[in-house]
Amino acid sequence: MKSQDRVRAGLLFDVYGPLLTEHQQEVWQLYYLEDWSLAEIGAAQHVSRAAVHDLLDRTQKLLEDYEARLGLLQAFERRRQRLRAVADLIQDIPDPSPVWTRVRQEIRQLAEEEGIGDV
Repeated sequence: MKSQDRVRAGLLFDVYGPLLTEHQQEVWQLYYLEDWSLAEIGAAQHVSRAAVHDLLDRTQKLLEDYEARLGLLQAFERRRQRLRAVADLIQDIPDPSPVWTRVRQEIRQLAEEEGIGDV
């Protein structure tokens, strides 16, 4: 799996993970977050490697289905892009007044709340 796909998988899990069963969450975390192999997970769960693979595949499809229906990750990414664009625009304003300084502070705080640390 490409690193870009792993990042998306992690983001989908962050958003929709609570909608999964405990078993799905546990296997997902072992594989994606703790970097266990399919064989290691299978041994710990007393199932075959193929069963673990199938569970992860079904779970990935389920998470993608949630995103297709609800679009929460896409909305989050749009908010982040807009916030970055606004922050960039404000940085270009010369000789800031106290009002602009306050606006910048508010944007930085909003960025922190959205998980964007580089604004």
